[in-house]
Amino acid sequence: MLIALVVLVTVGAFILGITVSWLAKGYVEDYIENAAYAKSITHPEMFDENGNIIADDLIYIRPENKYWTDEDWGDDEED
Repeated sequence: MLIALVVLVTVGAFILGITVSWLAKGYVEDYIENAAYAKSITHPEMFDENGNIIADDLIYIRPENKYWTDEDWGDDEED
């Protein structure tokens, strides 16, 4: 009885491992493909005239005021 239980647990673990590996393989391949695509896509404004990447600090703007309110996104119920 003990041998049968050990054999069933071992076979079950093997089948579970194959299934999980098969499913994880698809996610890992998609992740690697997306990472490679993201690396290859760069904005043209990030290059100088010679095609080299500009190493300057980036300037960004964070507005303190909201330019719109949540009410602007509501349904218009005018009769």
